[in-house]
Amino acid sequence: MNDYIASTFLLLVAVAAAQAASVATPVCGGTTSSKNINLVNPTYPPRECEYQIKAYSKYVCQLRIDFAMTLAQPTLETQQSTGLTYAECTNDYFEVNGLKLCGSEVWQHIYVPFNATDGESVVDLTVVLANRAGSTGLPTPYWDMTVQQLECPAGASVRDLEVETRASTIKDGFFVAPPGCLQYFPQAKGVVKSFNYNEGAGIYPSRMNYAICFRRTETTTELNIRAYHFNVGAQESASTLLTDNSCYSSDSTSDLDADFLMVPQATLEDSHKHATYFCGSIQKDVVISTNNPGPLLVLFNSDDVYRQSEAGFAFTYTVT
Repeated sequence: MNDYIASTFLLLVAVAAAQAASVATPVCGGTTSSKNINLVNPTYPPRECEYQIKAYSKYVCQLRIDFAMTLAQPTLETQQSTGLTYAECTNDYFEVNGLKLCGSEVWQHIYVPFNATDGESVVDLTVVLANRAGSTGLPTPYWDMTVQQLECPAGASVRDLEVETRASTIKDGFFVAPPGCLQYFPQAKGVVKSFNYNEGAGIYPSRMNYAICFRRTETTTELNIRAYHFNVGAQESASTLLTDNSCYSSDSTSDLDADFLMVPQATLEDSHKHATYFCGSIQKDVVISTNNPGPLLVLFNSDDVYRQSEAGFAFTYTVT
């Protein structure tokens, strides 16, 4: 019996060691072509920390990056031409493909296109930090990122990448996002939060426009959203959820006053009102459902103007 326990323990240790060995842990300035990667800040990080990710195989089509981080909050900058204020990541930021994120994140994720089949071979991930000499009031920088190189079978469309039908050597189909999605939630239920939500204490950066996508199957009938925190483009006097023309006018030629969460062909559960654009502020849970055809998604847009209490959104979702 003791021999059995000892051998089982040794087997578990060997498996754990093999799994650990399969995850690359490059340092700042490092390069890796591993399929699974973990990036963690050093004890004394440099002002600029760059990681170079090379394609694991010619089938790599996306990177999925799950991350937690603590960086400086967005800075409120003033436009010289208009005098208006906007929120931008300037002191510290994490950057990939021109996207800059900062502030506090607890296991957010993003998808990054990486078309190795067409010859794209490298993606750079960079963390830039402000000078912390002296008393700056900036937080101690921290990041922990899990990067997975997702593979698509050659010539396969995203719809083909079901777990049951994928090629035996390609095991990423469930996690591969539809094209154009910055975030993708393949599970049937979960929680979605805006960037730098920070439990309602943060602010989202200005000038964002991205798609949040959900997995649709042949039997999917509805996406149900329960928003429990929502402060998007909220005027100081706004204390209710606003919709459509109050959030975004199709006749407008200006990007101002255009912070919104867009849910195609949505219905508000309590009033049965139909709407597409949502903004303002809520004091209670609001349930929104949609059964639009095609890709299952919502869109978030933030304009060039920061207003007080633009803390973002948090909602649970269920796909049925």
